[in-house]
Amino acid sequence: MRNKFLVLFFLTIIFAKVSVRIESKPSNAHVKIDGEPFGLTPIEEISLAPGLHKIDLAYEEYVPIQYELDLQLATSVVLLFQLNQIHTVTFSTQETGLNFVLDSKYNWFENKIKMKMEEGTHNLKVLNGDSLIEEKKLKINEASEIFYELPLSESQLELSQQKVDEALKALKALQSVKDSIENK
Repeated sequence: MRNKFLVLFFLTIIFAKVSVRIESKPSNAHVKIDGEPFGLTPIEEISLAPGLHKIDLAYEEYVPIQYELDLQLATSVVLLFQLNQIHTVTFSTQETGLNFVLDSKYNWFENKIKMKMEEGTHNLKVLNGDSLIEEKKLKINEASEIFYELPLSESQLELSQQKVDEALKALKALQSVKDSIENK
């Protein structure tokens, strides 16, 4: 009797299938499981054997997802995937001799570059030779143009403030002249 139970148990494991539902945001993503096309999300019910499976999702203008699933014996499993959109971003500067590094992966020296970027927050480092000039976060959530200017030094800030103060004085003087003409 015990041997029959063990045989039945092992046969159940060998032939067992798990009901899998696959959803994505956005829907209508192309799904492949273990390299075989399975259709578009949402996929209601797929019967898969327990074990390791490779799931690929693709949707135009979104970052593809590759996911390894170690499927355990269960009644059913629901998988929900969030795909990140890709946006075209134009980056430009009038500065010369700078090295730009995005997310510690992408490196460029050009004054203008167009790239496809995944939606989300990215880290931009600006270097002059080996010296870090600035590090900033870029939030990408739509196609955009980014213009980079070097941060102002303390003396440039003081000079800019002086120019603003002078312009305000000139405006006050003009307002005073205007008021005196209107009063006559």
